[in-house]
Amino acid sequence: MLLFFSACQKKHTEVKISLNEKLNFNFFEYFKIFKNQFASIDGYIIQNDSLITYYDTLKYFYSLRDYQPLFIKSFDDNDKVFSLISILERAGEYGLNPEQYHFSDIINDFAGATDTVPNLSRYYLLAMTELLVSDAILKYSYHLRYGIVNPKTLFPDTYFRPIDDSSKGSLLESLTQENFIRYLNDIQPKSKRYKDLQTELEHFESYKDSDWQIIPSLNIKLEPGDKNSSMVPIIKRLITLGFLDTSTVRIKDFNVYDTLLVNSLKHFQRVNGLNDDGVIGKNTIEHLNTAPQEYINKIKLNLERFRWNNYTDTAQYVLVNIPDFRLFIYDKGNEIFTSKVCVGRKRPSSYEKQLERYKKTRHWEDKPEDWQTPITNGELSYLVLNPTWSVPESIIREEIFQKVSKDSNYLIDHNFKVYLDTSEVDPAKITLNDLSAKEIPYKIVQGPGAGNALGKIKFIFPNRFGIYLHDTPTRPPFKYSNRAVSHGCIRVENPMPLAEFLLKDHPKWNIDFLKIEIGQKVEDKLKIAEYKKIRNKLRKDAEDQKTTEVYLSRKVPVFIDYYTAWVDENGEINFRDDVYNLDKILMEYLTTHNLL
Repeated sequence: MLLFFSACQKKHTEVKISLNEKLNFNFFEYFKIFKNQFASIDGYIIQNDSLITYYDTLKYFYSLRDYQPLFIKSFDDNDKVFSLISILERAGEYGLNPEQYHFSDIINDFAGATDTVPNLSRYYLLAMTELLVSDAILKYSYHLRYGIVNPKTLFPDTYFRPIDDSSKGSLLESLTQENFIRYLNDIQPKSKRYKDLQTELEHFESYKDSDWQIIPSLNIKLEPGDKNSSMVPIIKRLITLGFLDTSTVRIKDFNVYDTLLVNSLKHFQRVNGLNDDGVIGKNTIEHLNTAPQEYINKIKLNLERFRWNNYTDTAQYVLVNIPDFRLFIYDKGNEIFTSKVCVGRKRPSSYEKQLERYKKTRHWEDKPEDWQTPITNGELSYLVLNPTWSVPESIIREEIFQKVSKDSNYLIDHNFKVYLDTSEVDPAKITLNDLSAKEIPYKIVQGPGAGNALGKIKFIFPNRFGIYLHDTPTRPPFKYSNRAVSHGCIRVENPMPLAEFLLKDHPKWNIDFLKIEIGQKVEDKLKIAEYKKIRNKLRKDAEDQKTTEVYLSRKVPVFIDYYTAWVDENGEINFRDDVYNLDKILMEYLTTHNLL
């Protein structure tokens, strides 16, 4: 098709001066057909859903021009069409499908309109080309600025980050530009994150025609020093993906899993979010078997996510990437700290069915478990040291009930207090029926201390979900590769560097004072003496290790987001599993609507 269009362009160039004359171009006849196009296409749209995405907008726009064509005013007006075709031809570089912008239709209609063969429909085809070009410009510019889909519509119960308000800008802005080609080039996303991911898309496109044979699953785990014929396809895959450079190293025996291969395998595991232990098991083989098209699709999905929101390269902020199970601190575009985190558990497979039932019955027993951490944002505004934990009713029913049924002293042994209204109640008097009632009459609060579920510090950013970042005494999950284990809040493996960052330039508090307050050891005796001297000004409670709130002198933005492919600080492409199935939902929508 492109070869045909190129030939058409060459042919058109050769007769450019006389084409209108040769085809007996009549502007008034063309204008009449173009104006009537808006009336005639109405019936087509009703019958065939939508040929022109922004038909109503274009009808309004052209009515203001008395239906005068904007781009194609004669058979000789081909420069703008050729320029637009050139841009749309590269839409794939952004993970976009050129056909959703009428790529082939514009080529075919314009070629048919300007063909020297007698054609009674040439004015109709010329008019259709004008409409398709206008619609393509509107749609392409909108997708580049705001994304193909509205995440709040597609993920109404998951995505709560603000998105750019498209209503604040004029949809017709792209059509009113003196040079619309320059405009389309200028609005293309320019952030480093986006461009780096674009580059990787091109790189993985080169694998599409590779002989990507499936690596057989293993009945055993391969560890360094093992000899196994299964190493042959594994080594070949590492070489193909660029984790093993055979131009600089020589592999003596492809069947032996030696130390050279271990480092390459660990590298692969690391950028795919696996435990980089160098052990080759089922999970590692599954990731090595990821097909090129799966990589390509994942990159396209995350290019779309970066179009929904773009992170500034000039400010300080905290980012939690849910599929990566990591927290990052950024300062002027540079990553200055990272820590493992645990996020909310994935919804059960029966969630949708259970939710429908709950909507009908409104019985708490039918309410499905929903601990997924939402995609949201806010501002970290204060810290709570030695926090208490008010146990949510859902956790009382699901977990506290089970604990007490196995150990009647559980509440007392784990520093829980029970309240009826404002009066404290003896935990020994609480029955299992109380803990499973439709309306639990008691409030259960865990006091501060070493065993508190929130650890020694929590980080508050006001939000509609009541979630926060916090320390935790439960350390084993940080060794998991999949750390979706919490009740929605975000557990931070290394909270102290985050606290130190947030307390920078605080007029009263510093990290040493905070450590003393929560019972951690501080070696600097001068700091200890200084703290004792001013402790009454720092906190309200006279007793040690009591709950204390520390309000920050500067609020720091925090973003809870969801990315399964990105390029890291070292310039390496990273991929993560779709822990909440959001990739799956987005991919199904885009492919169903032929948007990729």
